[in-house]
Amino acid sequence: MDRNFMIKSIYKLLRETGCYNIDFYEPQDAQFQARNEIRTIKDIYRITFTNSNHKIINLYLVFNEKDFLYKADNKNTKSLELNVVSKEQQEIEELINLYTSKDSNMGLTNMKLSLQSSPIRFIDSLDQKEINIYVEILKYENLFAQSSTLSDYMYFNNFVNFYEEFLPIFL
Repeated sequence: MDRNFMIKSIYKLLRETGCYNIDFYEPQDAQFQARNEIRTIKDIYRITFTNSNHKIINLYLVFNEKDFLYKADNKNTKSLELNVVSKEQQEIEELINLYTSKDSNMGLTNMKLSLQSSPIRFIDSLDQKEINIYVEILKYENLFAQSSTLSDYMYFNNFVNFYEEFLPIFL
């Protein structure tokens, strides 16, 4: 994953679509309270901008470079995963095509701590008067189609899908 390219692409799109007050912050770890414990999300990139409707948007980006395929709904709390560390790129693409074309979970395992678990509690800890969106950029396409509406506050997918399908909604 080329984080610099992705960040520059986001900045360019924001500028081209008339967004203003664009600020990018250095990645930081976020700590918050969740069920009697402190949780940490590492290396969150915060991007703040005002869109063409004069709404302040805070994007919290996390880059997930793990060699896993994920099936995670951005409207629910259940996540499944498949380890693809030892697989060739062609085999990974075949698996993505298989799982995205059929409603099957065979071979996938439940995650102990879902992708959605910490972001939900993190977003709840922020200023509710602003539009706060948690985005996890996955190494591979999510096996579950993500909802892309103005009311969504989480998104889990690869950069191309985020950039082309989700981000434009908030510009």
